[in-house]
Amino acid sequence: MLRKLMKHELRATGRVMVPMLLITLICAVGGNLSVYHLVESGSVVLNFLGIMLLTAFFAALAGTFIVSFVLMIRRFYQNLLRDEGYLMMTLPVTVNTHVLGKLLVSVFWAAVTAITALLAMFILMFELEYVDLIFYDLGEMLALLQFDDLYLMDYAGHAALFVIEVMLLLVAADACLCLQLYAAMAAGHSFTHHKGLFSVAAYFVFAAGWSILKNGAQRVFYLAAPDGIRLGLQNISAFAATHINMLAMLLLTVIPAALWYAVTIWFLKHRLNLD
Repeated sequence: MLRKLMKHELRATGRVMVPMLLITLICAVGGNLSVYHLVESGSVVLNFLGIMLLTAFFAALAGTFIVSFVLMIRRFYQNLLRDEGYLMMTLPVTVNTHVLGKLLVSVFWAAVTAITALLAMFILMFELEYVDLIFYDLGEMLALLQFDDLYLMDYAGHAALFVIEVMLLLVAADACLCLQLYAAMAAGHSFTHHKGLFSVAAYFVFAAGWSILKNGAQRVFYLAAPDGIRLGLQNISAFAATHINMLAMLLLTVIPAALWYAVTIWFLKHRLNLD
């Protein structure tokens, strides 16, 4: 059933996101034309056209991120917290499935939007003469990347692991933001009146509560951790320190995400007020 819900959600959101993403890529082509052929061409008309194309590109790029974010909130709000909620909650689907379906689709579009933004920036700055320079510089870098008895494969392994850690952290951060907003909206809609105001208040209360809890836990760990652990953390290699920091950041993102997920499920199951 989760697959069917996600398929329906992807269709509904794709009608908005796909045109936005295509417009961004098309505007990137126009921006490339502007950067290398129109701006500072000596013609007032061409200069103005180039500036307009660049403005359109950055507007489309920003608009895609904004639409992706707003659409994520709107779909959750309309489908589960408004009149459609009466129908959705009568389906033979658990609340967990509803929330997971919304969350996974939101994370998917966030990832696609980020990839499209990177591709658009590449298109904007692309020029054929740069290709040879890139490959030449890459070859020079690979030839020189050897010191302290560490060879390319040593760095490649750490680099690959770092890339994986960054990707996981970005996905977890996006999921955490989605779930915090879901939790705030679910809590706000447990009231009869001023649901939007209570949702905003719940968001800041949750954020402040987690900040206090996190800072308190970090303080307790620093005071209670054995000296051996702290000394060991201070004397590890730069590579190990980087991976440990990334894993710690990932853990500090996953924990609140799980908390917001539990809060969302509880309010939708026990306190949801659709009146």
